[in-house]
Formats: sequence, C-alpha cells, structure tokens
Amino acid sequence: MKRSYKTIQREVDPDTILFLGDMFDGGREWSTIHPGFTASEEQWKKYGHNYWLAEYDRFGRIFFAPDQISGGLQNGKVKKVIATLPGNHDLGFGKGVQPVVRRRFHAYFGEGDRVDIVGNHTFVGLDTVSLSAMDIPEAPPEIWNTTMKFLDNVQDYKQRAIEHELVHMHDLESSRKFSHETTEPQVRNRQMSAKGQSQYNLPTVVLSHVPLFRQPGTPCGPLREKYPPSAPNLDNDERNAIRVAAGFQYQNVLSPEVTKVIAEKVGNVSYAFSGDDHDYCEVTHRAYASAGGGIKETTVKSMSWAMGVRHPGIVLASLWNPIDGEGHYLPDSPEARGDATIQTHLCLLPDQLGIFIQYAVYLVLTLVAIGLHSIVVALRQKESASSASSVLPTTEPKKDLYSDFKARSRSSSNSTHSGGNGMLAPRSQTARVRSISPAVVLMGYGLPASSEKQFVPLINQAGFFPKEETDDWGHDIETKPMVRKKISFARRISDQAGQDMLFVACPSLLWYYWLVTTG
Repeated sequence: MKRSYKTIQREVDPDTILFLGDMFDGGREWSTIHPGFTASEEQWKKYGHNYWLAEYDRFGRIFFAPDQISGGLQNGKVKKVIATLPGNHDLGFGKGVQPVVRRRFHAYFGEGDRVDIVGNHTFVGLDTVSLSAMDIPEAPPEIWNTTMKFLDNVQDYKQRAIEHELVHMHDLESSRKFSHETTEPQVRNRQMSAKGQSQYNLPTVVLSHVPLFRQPGTPCGPLREKYPPSAPNLDNDERNAIRVAAGFQYQNVLSPEVTKVIAEKVGNVSYAFSGDDHDYCEVTHRAYASAGGGIKETTVKSMSWAMGVRHPGIVLASLWNPIDGEGHYLPDSPEARGDATIQTHLCLLPDQLGIFIQYAVYLVLTLVAIGLHSIVVALRQKESASSASSVLPTTEPKKDLYSDFKARSRSSSNSTHSGGNGMLAPRSQTARVRSISPAVVLMGYGLPASSEKQFVPLINQAGFFPKEETDDWGHDIETKPMVRKKISFARRISDQAGQDMLFVACPSLLWYYWLVTTG
C-alpha cells in the first residue's frame, strides 16, 4: 500500500484525498487509557492503547508522511487530506460503538461529521456507523445524538462553508489583480449571508462508510470484480448486488430510515461515496430524488489486496462546476446545462496476489533448474572419479622385504665387482674384520648381508627403515590399502545445489531490495 499510494500521488497527483473509513483493522477492539472500555472478546484484552498508537503511527507513515503525499516529487503542490470518516472497524457499529473509543478516534483524526468545499462541491461526511444506533431501541442515545444534531444544523454548516470558500476566492482574485483594497472578511461574510441561503446551492456529495440502503438484488454493475453480472441489463441480480445483511459489529447497507433522514436533512444530494464492501459498486437511488434525478452512489474498492479482492483500487473523481465570485453558475457550466458535474473513474492497482503467485512459480522453476543442474554436475564428477580410479592404483601392494633386500644386495654386489664404479670401494681381504659379524644374522641389528657373504655398500642402504614394514620381531606387517575417502552422490548434489542457490539468490535479493526501497 505504501508503494501504491506513493505512485498514485506521483502519477495522478490529486488535489484532495478522501478516506472512507476502516483506517484500522481492529481499532474498535483495542482498549484506551481512559476508563469505560469493554473488550468484546477475551482475545482482544492484550491489545492496549500502545498498540493503537503503533498502528496510528504506521498509518501516518503510509499516508501522511510528506514524501508519501508528494509522491517523492520536489516542490509539489499543497494537497488536502481528509481522513476523519470512521468505519465500523474503527469504532464498531450501532450499539457496539463505545464513546471512549470514538473520543480517541476524534482526538487523532478529527470529528467524524464535517463539511468541506472541494472543487465547488459541498462534501458532507457523516459518521453513519454511530448514526445507525438510532434504529436500535436499546442503544444509548449518546451514540447517535451527536450525528443527529449535526444533521439538524447541516444546512447552516453548508452555507458557512460555501461563504468561507467564496471569501477565499475573492482574496485570490484580488491578489491576481494586484488590488490594494483591504476588506475585512467578517464584514464581507455577513453581507453574503444577508442574501439568503438560496444564494449558495452547490452540488452536494455525501460521504458514508456504510453504503446507502437499496432493495435486495440491486445490481452493482459490470465493474464489480468478485461477482460480475449474471447477464447484462438485469433489474435484479442477487449475485452481483451488495447483500442486504447484518452481523456482529457490521451492517452491509444502512437502514431505509437512516438513509431517508440523510437524504432529507442534507438536501440537494447528487452524489454519494461509500466504502465498507471492499469491492466496487455503482448504483443510482431513484427513490431519493434529493437533487432531482436521484443519488448516484459509488462504493469504492479497498486499496488493500488482503481484503478479498485480487485487484485493489481507488476512485478518481474529476469535479467541474465553474462559478463566479458571488456563487453564481457560469452560463456554460455543467450545472447550468443540467449535466453531471462529477465524473468518476475506477483506477485499479496491481494484482498483488497474482504477483506473489508469479514469485512462487518462478521460485519453483528456479529450484527445479538448480536441482537438475546439481544432478548433472554430480554425475559428471562421479564419472570422472570412476575413470581416474581405473588408471591410478588406490592400494599399495604388499612388500616382500626379504626378496627386495636380496635383489638390491645382488645388484649392488654385481655392480661393485663388474664395474667398480660405485662411490665406495669394497673392503680388501686384509682389512680387519670382526670375528663374528652381526650382519651374518639375517635381519639382526647390523646391516643386511648378501648371499655371497659380502657386505652391501652403505649408499645402497640409505633411507632404509625396516621398522615401518616390520614389527618388533622382524615379521612383515600386512599393509592396509590406501583407500580414498569417497563422497556420496547425494552429498555432491547438495553441495552443488547450495553453491547454485547462493549464485542465484544473492543478486536476486539485492535486485528485489532495490525495487522495494526505490518504488
């Protein structure tokens, strides 16, 4: 939602942003620091006021932060953000509204009932979740009295708002003409009021979290995502309609009595915008001829993909109602011709769930590719190991020390007698020798002797370490095969898969992080 909202502000660049309630998911269930709060269920008691504040901070970072409102653009225009309309998830519904919860909401978001002039249209926001308590006999009057009192005086509030807007227009016009005349706004305001209320009659738009009442089966039109029309041009389509039903802390549409009170007391209602349903719905209420042709109501989609719709969205409303500085319609204005002064367009946001499904598919394909590659590499390594073992021996043959000793002694003796080219000459017959030589005893502590009873030159015995091949008694030791430690086929596959995953995951995660942080 944060990236989508920032993109909307950057690409669409609206002048005014209106929220239609349900800013929080469980604001009605999170206790306050003031007494009087009662949790509806045991599971909600652990969520206190600090949790509510954390959610409020998160909401502000998404929708109220300057960089979010400007869309990241430098020197962006000033925008009006109106987020005072409460929903049933913010306060509850009907008799479920707790005054202490509502006071907290008003303290941080503002009054739920208000009048704003936007684009030469009068926007009247109503706390209909509290007003709906008037239909419930056991509901305390303090829940709905505030909104009813506002409706009793809404005509005066509308006139004051229009007068204030006209004063602002006069000031802007004077500044454009570089006029040096000074006029007190209060005096001018009273002069305008003296002309009577009929002088100021801008098209009125009602904002309500809960949609207005309609007969069961009233179709919502072709833009409803979850349940499109069963057939075109049906007067009754239960599948395509908002279901007229109610339950714990919710009601899908307002009651006929509440809707009638709103239409009569607000007056001159041409359009209405509502939320709550999460999906798009467009209905014209012919039964309430407040502005002559009925009330055209647009139920706006949820902006969150987690609210049961694959394609979240917003509604872009274009307002065109030119008037002069005294509040009169210009001759070529739509209102003077009897044409619509508001055009709406459903703007769909990306299919986030579809994007996540694509991620999952690509992840599975990537794992399959890595697995196949790891198996192929492991098979090649196994084949290369097998071919190498057929050429190079992996065991050392058993040595016959006595035969090897005789062969070396014989070759040494022959070379000495025949060539005389050894480094040392043999001893002469007159040389003094031991009477008893330990060399006569085979494998004794002296040097080994040849079969011809002659001593072997020392140079031929250099590096001779019989103890490595014999035990303490001179017996041959069975040499163990030199077995190379084998790596299992499964281990080769896992090692290669780990390397491939690192090779793929590192750049992918860096790229995804860049997309998230810069989007």
